[in-house]
Amino acid sequence: MTTTADMMKTMSMPTGMDMSAMQDCIDQCSMCMQACMMCADQMAGMPDMGRCAAMATMCADVCDTTMRMMLRPMGMDMGAMESMLRACLGMCEATMAECRSHAADSDACAMCADACEACMAACRTMMGSMAAA
Repeated sequence: MTTTADMMKTMSMPTGMDMSAMQDCIDQCSMCMQACMMCADQMAGMPDMGRCAAMATMCADVCDTTMRMMLRPMGMDMGAMESMLRACLGMCEATMAECRSHAADSDACAMCADACEACMAACRTMMGSMAAA
């Protein structure tokens, strides 16, 4: 089975980019996108859970876009990438707070909040590696 790391070895990367940080960030964005979509699907139509479903859907979109930007290193602009990582951090933080507020009553929300937290950590590490590059 081919992994993200295998694919990235064939690509030209920006000088000084920390490949392990990028790979982890791609993986965490993907996991967060999946968890957010599952949360949104389970919360959709439930009484008083419209905000949660909407936020999780938006977070999934931001994580997906952030991940796809990292998968296109040939056209990577470091300023734009940093802005996208900051947007991803912000959306994950807001979604995590929303999901944590009712995680005790919903396994989907608990999973989503945990995935958002892991994605935020990976985005911070990725931004730190970019600053060092």
